Amino acid sequence: MALNVTLVFTQHEENGFCSSSALQKIMEEVNPKVIFEELSHSNYHKIYIEKTLITLESSAIMKHLKNHDVKHIPIDTYDLPQGYYVNIDYMYDKLLHNAGVHSYRFRSLLDQKESVINQYGFLYLNNDYNDKLFENIDMLKERILDTLNDKKLFRIAHLEKEVVEKREDVIIDNVFNYSKENGCSNGLMFIGSGHRKSIKKKIEEREKTEEIKIN
Repeated sequence: MALNVTLVFTQHEENGFCSSSALQKIMEEVNPKVIFEELSHSNYHKIYIEKTLITLESSAIMKHLKNHDVKHIPIDTYDLPQGYYVNIDYMYDKLLHNAGVHSYRFRSLLDQKESVINQYGFLYLNNDYNDKLFENIDMLKERILDTLNDKKLFRIAHLEKEVVEKREDVIIDNVFNYSKENGCSNGLMFIGSGHRKSIKKKIEEREKTEEIKIN
């Protein structure tokens, strides 16, 4: 049986109309039999077993599970390089504070993103305007990197792009492989809106050779 998956772009923290209650309403409308979460195995364990971590998505899922029998599968299972987030935090600290007016504009764009998410929630996150703002953020990020001209920052930025690509590939593989092995009529997939443009292209290519349809 082919799996029909509804893809919802989200973010991992509550912000105004981007809330766990709003996401739960989407879940009620879709009524999935399986939910695919942008989680690593370790974070899945921290949230659902240890209960030491919470995200917007997991909060909505736990509310949903009180009245529904739904499988939920971690799909962000690519093994990150050692010290990955330490390096990413270092890079963004430099981007945000060490390039004068460019850093000011970078902070302003990030504030703008949070403001529109607060106002429009999932309507914005699942809209082309989301992609355009991320494109502007990425272009300014490249300009700042060129301005700072720091070999370490260039290496980290290259690593970030490489990891995002590999994570997306593994995420898609996990969804398609689950369908092949288990079969299900209705699925729901959550992933951060920063992946929206790139992962849509990858899904379109993959669907050419698969029975699974991701909406």
